[in-house]
Amino acid sequence: MDRHQWNERYAAQPLLWAVDPDPFLSGELGDRPPGRALYLGAGEGRTALWLAQRGWQVTAVDFSDVALERGRRRVDEARVPGSVEWVCADLVDLDPTGGT
Repeated sequence: MDRHQWNERYAAQPLLWAVDPDPFLSGELGDRPPGRALYLGAGEGRTALWLAQRGWQVTAVDFSDVALERGRRRVDEARVPGSVEWVCADLVDLDPTGGT
């Protein structure tokens, strides 16, 4: 699917992904102290929100601006703004070092 198709898919429903990331992430992260996380294919940000609520600094990347805007709102509503950096980019073209 391309960006336009994903934007249409996200725009067609109030919430596309309702799966709670807690069972998987809590098992993987255990009692690790918060750190930095790069979240590729972030979509609506449910995992970014979960991490941010636990003190992680998250860079959330997706190429659907519709999904990322929804994620921004979710994080803001949860009162954890500033803990997630939202990056709209195609992973094929993304340079994680910030270079050109």
